[in-house]
Amino acid sequence: MSYQSSILKRGLILSSLFTCLAGCLNSEPMAKDVIVLQMDTPSAGWIAEPLEAWETNDTLFCVFQLSPPEGMAAQFITTIESKMPLPESEKAKKIVVLGKTWNWSPSESISFPESREYFLAFLPENASRVEIERNEP
Repeated sequence: MSYQSSILKRGLILSSLFTCLAGCLNSEPMAKDVIVLQMDTPSAGWIAEPLEAWETNDTLFCVFQLSPPEGMAAQFITTIESKMPLPESEKAKKIVVLGKTWNWSPSESISFPESREYFLAFLPENASRVEIERNEP
């Protein structure tokens, strides 16, 4: 291979890479829905983290996991918030929260199954898991 053809070959490879990079930078991000869980807890320090999402033919179930405060926490009703970014969907969204330990419900629109296994047992057979993005605020 001659020196000139080697330079030409490298130039073609670099131009292909730059074209690919420019295309990636100019592409629009995929549309997303951000599901927001907002609920009251009996004390400060509770955390709700997005755990997983499941979809059926007509519903998207957004599952969050509650974790109690570590150590001592102020004993007053506190509102917490957590977000779950998902691909955009026209399906009905239902919020499911695991780990609630108190006996009052902060919202009728939120389901509180006794465990993840209990929740999964009631999903239809055709339910499939949906990838959630973990790097959103």
